[in-house]
Amino acid sequence: MKTRTIGLTIGVGMLILVVFQQISIAQQENDSEESASFSLTADSANGDDSPFSAAQDSVLIPAEDEGACSIVCEDDCFEDDCRKNDCCKSCSCCVCRCTPTWRFFGDFLYLRPRNAEVTYAVPFDGPVAPGDVPIQVGQIGIVDPGYEPAFRVGFDRAISDCASLGATYTQLDSTISDSISVDAPIVIRSMVIHPSTANAETDWLSAEATYDVRFKLVDLDYRRVFLCGDRYSVNYLIGARYGRLEQVFQSTFTETGSETINTNINFDGGGIRVGLEGERHARCSGFLVYGKSTANFVAGEFRARYFQGNSFDPEIVDTSWKAGRIMSILDLELGVGWASRCDRVRITGGYMVSAWYNVVTTADFIGAVQRNDFTELGNTELGGKLTFDGLVVRAEFRY
Repeated sequence: MKTRTIGLTIGVGMLILVVFQQISIAQQENDSEESASFSLTADSANGDDSPFSAAQDSVLIPAEDEGACSIVCEDDCFEDDCRKNDCCKSCSCCVCRCTPTWRFFGDFLYLRPRNAEVTYAVPFDGPVAPGDVPIQVGQIGIVDPGYEPAFRVGFDRAISDCASLGATYTQLDSTISDSISVDAPIVIRSMVIHPSTANAETDWLSAEATYDVRFKLVDLDYRRVFLCGDRYSVNYLIGARYGRLEQVFQSTFTETGSETINTNINFDGGGIRVGLEGERHARCSGFLVYGKSTANFVAGEFRARYFQGNSFDPEIVDTSWKAGRIMSILDLELGVGWASRCDRVRITGGYMVSAWYNVVTTADFIGAVQRNDFTELGNTELGGKLTFDGLVVRAEFRY
C-alpha cells in the first residue's frame, strides 16, 4: 500500500513538471510573437552599441501593421535641436520627422515667359502703300522668350511646434534676341512703328530686336499645420508679397538709314497672399510627393514709355503712360522628393506654373500707342495675361 502511494505521488509530480514545462514553452513562443510586433529602442546604459540607442529607459513602440520594417524611430532623432511635433507626434515606419527650428532652402528654376511675344517685323513683296495689307513672304520677325535659369532662396523659423515665419526671394532675368534680313525687291515692314510716321519709303532690308522680361518677388509668410498624420501634413499660409516686373523692348530697322523703336514697362507693388502646402511620405522610405498653391493679389502702378527716332530725326515719338492696377498672381507647384531619415536634408523637384493677370504687356502697350486708345490696357479679356512655367529643383536643410 505504501509503495503504491509513493509511486502515485511520483507520477503526479512528474505530470506537474510536464505541465509547467509546456506552459514555459508556450510563454516563450508568445514572447517571440510579441517581440515581432514591437521594436525596442534605447538603452545604451548597458553598453548597447546599436546606432539607435538612447540614454533613456527602454520604450516599446507598436510597429506598422503592414510591411516589414527593420528600423523604427523614436528618440534617437529628437536631439536637443530637434523637437517632437506636438501637432502630429510624427514617428512613422522607418521615417523620423520632427519640428525643425530653422529651415533654409535654395531653388534652381528653369522658367519660360509665355503670352509675352512681340511681333516686330514682317517681310513682304513690296512696295505697298501704308494702310494696305502686304503679301507676307518669309519668316515673321518675332521675339518670343524661351526657357531661362532663375533662382529662389529663403528660410523660415519655427515659432511653435505647429507654426513658423519665413521669407523668400525669387528672381528671373530673361533675354531674347532676333533678327531678319531680305534682298530687294522683298522689303521689311515694321510692326511696332507709329502708323502716322509711316510712308511708302519706310520699309527696310534688315531688322533686329531684343526683349527682356524680368521679375523680382519677396514673400513673407506665416505657416501653420492644420491637418497631419504620421506620413502626411497639410499647411495653410498667409502673408505678403512685393513684386517688380520689367519688360524692355528694343528694335532697329536698317537700310540706308536706321529707325529705332523702344518701349519700357515697369510695375512695382505689394499685397496679400494665401495658400496651401501639402506632402505625403512613402512607407518605409524617404520618398515623398508634395504640392503647393498660392493666390497673390498685388496692388501697384504700371509705368510705360514708347520712343521712336531715326538717324535723321532722333526724336519722332516720345510718350509715356502710367496707371494703377491690381495683379492677381496664381502659383501652382507639384513634385516629388527625398528626405533623409531624420528630415535634416531634402531634395525635391517638380513643375511649376505662375499665371499673372491684369498685366500691361509690351504688345498691348505698342498696340495702344498705334491705336491711340489706352482705356483697356491690362484688360484680361483683351490680353493682359503673362504666364511663367518650368522646372524647379530644391535643396533644403533643416535643423
